[in-house]
Amino acid sequence: MCFRKPFRYIRWRTDGTGPRNWLALFALFLLSGCELTEVQIEPISDLIVAGVTVTLAVDPLDPSRIDTHARALITRFHRQWEHEVPGASVEIRGEAGQALRLAEVSEPLVTCVTQLVDLVRPPAGSCHVASVSGTRFAPGERLRLTVTLPDGGVLTAESRMPGAFTPLGLSLQDSRCRLDPDTRHRFDWTLSDGSWGYIAEARFAGLGDLWASEYPLYLAATLRGADETGMLFPRDLLFELGGPNSTDVYRALHEGLPHGASAEVSVGAVDRNWINWTREGRINLDGEVLIPSVFGDGTGWFGTGVRWTLSVESREATPDAADDHLPLCGPQSG
Repeated sequence: MCFRKPFRYIRWRTDGTGPRNWLALFALFLLSGCELTEVQIEPISDLIVAGVTVTLAVDPLDPSRIDTHARALITRFHRQWEHEVPGASVEIRGEAGQALRLAEVSEPLVTCVTQLVDLVRPPAGSCHVASVSGTRFAPGERLRLTVTLPDGGVLTAESRMPGAFTPLGLSLQDSRCRLDPDTRHRFDWTLSDGSWGYIAEARFAGLGDLWASEYPLYLAATLRGADETGMLFPRDLLFELGGPNSTDVYRALHEGLPHGASAEVSVGAVDRNWINWTREGRINLDGEVLIPSVFGDGTGWFGTGVRWTLSVESREATPDAADDHLPLCGPQSG
């Protein structure tokens, strides 16, 4: 009998300057040559987990302008503790023959982990990154990941990049546009061939007393299915915004972006591997991951995506200002 392999993360306490929650995991028993059937969880004492992404960042109005970004976090879980894996090598190769080797960096939690989830960071590990101006891989291309461990172990994975896609009916200047205060905007986009869904994200600034945290307000939502090609901003990002301290900001953003606020908005088309490893737009840190996509001497996920990003500002038009010609993003939505 074959099993599909899930993860369940649990919280552990680590040494340091004070109590702090980290995430460790119950790992799984890997079986080869299996299709997706039942779920089985088996704890083991030592496991390598690789989380690797390749993202093509495209100009929202010109999909031919592409930059390539790749990140990998390689973690050894030993007796329920996280360890780095110094000296591992990470290479991604496209079916057209182009290769991208990621470089190891010294501060993984600064470079590879860029956001907090419930103020708890993902597991520590060795961080590898690569950023290339221009196209290293093409939308729709099949990629193969190879991670070589210092002890000779090898992890492999494959993914096909989603197709390029662009926003519809959007007016931009230098990837910026404005909204009238307290109004919503519907972002629509073309279909991305081969994608399994879309992840919409926004990082907000200028919320004033509505958001007093030292961390920026970050919201994300997963739109599962290749035909989910639109969202109402910012309302459709509010499903995870809860708790007694978020009532006022929830109510404000439900009506639109408040005056003086701004947001960096990203929409990414992602592959099957990415969808299977996420929950509501975030790496699955609390629950079961149904289908890992990295195999060999370890496990994990290898996700690919195509993403465009723009900045939205909430303010009225100021036609008398000679240096202010920021266009309205588009028609107001209900």
